[in-house]
Amino acid sequence: MNFVDIPPSGQGLKAQYVRFRAGNFVDQDREFLIRKACIHDVNEILELLNMIADSHFLLPRGPQYIYENLRDFVVAIDANEETSAQGHEESPSMIVACGSLHVLWEDLAEVRSLAIRPEFQKCGIGRRIVEYMQEEAKVLGIRRLFAFTMAEEFFRALGFEPQERDELPVKVWGECSWCPKYFKCDEVGMILQI
Repeated sequence: MNFVDIPPSGQGLKAQYVRFRAGNFVDQDREFLIRKACIHDVNEILELLNMIADSHFLLPRGPQYIYENLRDFVVAIDANEETSAQGHEESPSMIVACGSLHVLWEDLAEVRSLAIRPEFQKCGIGRRIVEYMQEEAKVLGIRRLFAFTMAEEFFRALGFEPQERDELPVKVWGECSWCPKYFKCDEVGMILQI
């Protein structure tokens, strides 16, 4: 990972980022930036998550959830748009994808809220976000990642393995009781040893 000054809202904070190229665009390869989310990203994260939730691929989220878990989130942004939008809170860059890494226990974290705008899907951005969170988990000392997902093939390609519900760590069920899908869950539990 590299470090660069990314001044969200003109603050001049030092932030970790990953810059990469992604293909499959009609016009050309584009360069993207993955960084930790900031307060000024909340509305765009909320809009993106709930747009994808409308397709029933993830759970809808409210603003309180995003604010309370903001430190868990990373965002992917078009690198050219990020450069042009720095310091201009009234015209923030468009978030093309996001995800969150939620620590549950000393050796366990969940990949949550992974969402990619439809026009940016299938070009490697989701994979890069998960890899970024995997590196973040390693730095924290986390040894296992898990996800509840409807995109089993995507996670399988990243090394995650499906687990039967009774094989998942008990800790993962703590927040499930609040889920609207609790009694009829259609997601697959997947684990990655890191």
